Amino acid sequence: MTYTKEKLRKYQCETCQKRFLGNNDLRKHLRIHTNERPYVCEQCNKCFRQAGSLKNHILSQHSSGIKNQEMYICWHCQKVFPIKERLRLHLRVHTGDKPYHCTICPKTFARGGQLVQHMRTHTGSRPYMCNECDSSFTCSANLKLHLKRHQEIRDFVCDVCGKSFFRRDALKKHLNCFHANVKAFHCNICHKMLKGHLPQHMRTHQNDKPHGCGHCGATFAQRSQLTVHQRVHSGEKPYRCQVCWKAFAHSTALKLHTRRHTGEKPFVCMLCSNIAFSQLPHLKKHMLCIHKTNKPYVCAYCKSFHKTKVDLEAHLENCKLNIQIPKEKLSTEPEDVGPPMAVEKMRLLLAILLKKISAPERLVELGFNKRLIDDVLVESIQSSGREPCKDYALTAAEQLKKNVQILLDWTVPKHYMEKFKTEQRSTEELLEELTS
Repeated sequence: MTYTKEKLRKYQCETCQKRFLGNNDLRKHLRIHTNERPYVCEQCNKCFRQAGSLKNHILSQHSSGIKNQEMYICWHCQKVFPIKERLRLHLRVHTGDKPYHCTICPKTFARGGQLVQHMRTHTGSRPYMCNECDSSFTCSANLKLHLKRHQEIRDFVCDVCGKSFFRRDALKKHLNCFHANVKAFHCNICHKMLKGHLPQHMRTHQNDKPHGCGHCGATFAQRSQLTVHQRVHSGEKPYRCQVCWKAFAHSTALKLHTRRHTGEKPFVCMLCSNIAFSQLPHLKKHMLCIHKTNKPYVCAYCKSFHKTKVDLEAHLENCKLNIQIPKEKLSTEPEDVGPPMAVEKMRLLLAILLKKISAPERLVELGFNKRLIDDVLVESIQSSGREPCKDYALTAAEQLKKNVQILLDWTVPKHYMEKFKTEQRSTEELLEELTS
């Protein structure tokens, strides 16, 4: 039966060589290549290639004006379709039916279009060309995503922090990794739990470096590492400090540089009093030279040593003192219970604001760039005759927020502050607006 049906497909597309049973089917298909969209929605002027697509659009977007519309409902999930053929294709999601078979490999597909796209991975065909650059793609959907990068269209926005993304899956990954802190990927070799990029991580164990530099021949495990390396040859420095405008080739270098302005030293020696470092290698060197151990991670509860952060985290789950001591009495990361804005970001914005509103010689007097920005702010408030917040029952983040509020009340004109308060703007929002 299949053989007979294939013999009847005598109408062939000259662009992609796909065959059809009838001339009408070919005519509809050609609209994909010509981008002809003859079916226009009378309510919003959106255009479609097929009458069924227009019908589906009207039902989903303008359904309030439709009466007695025949509906096709999936009895598995109750999803509604205006066209019976759409329901038939949808049902394969539940039945697992994949009638389209690849003739080269064992893969099967639920839709013919998926098979056509898959076959291009074997033939190397990439018919969808970008008119902005030399990139080409196997399907129109990938080309559309690519074009969004040229046009800087980031229409998937995080409702927690406001960061935007080109793709829906990128937003989903961001929510899991950065806000839910989900580490769902486990390395069976080093037992690290990762937020993503497991295949790239595995290359570090296999010494696989597939990405090569065309200038010097250096190879890298990840494409992103090659991208950063190539800036050595191009001189490109896309990451710029918002405080002093110095530029860097890598985001990590900028992050380390920023700590010079904020005075942050997040790597604390748990055995010494008031000893901390801005970089992890400096803490490791301190632990080796002073405490004679190559295990820089120390349990805050029982003071045991651990070589990696993963080892420390595993230990903390079973540490007897960790279980016995209430967490509020021994918090090694108080910032986590602070305001919605990360304390690191608040410190950076504060550094930008102080650089904007203060004379250079005044910043030198306050110790700007030489100590923690929190302390610079406290001294600035005190020198103005005001009383800063020094409530040590609060976390560092909460104290900083209160002192930033004192600074804003003092420096921002009164009529602006009244306007902001009327609009119920938060301290974080004001700080962002004043430094943007």
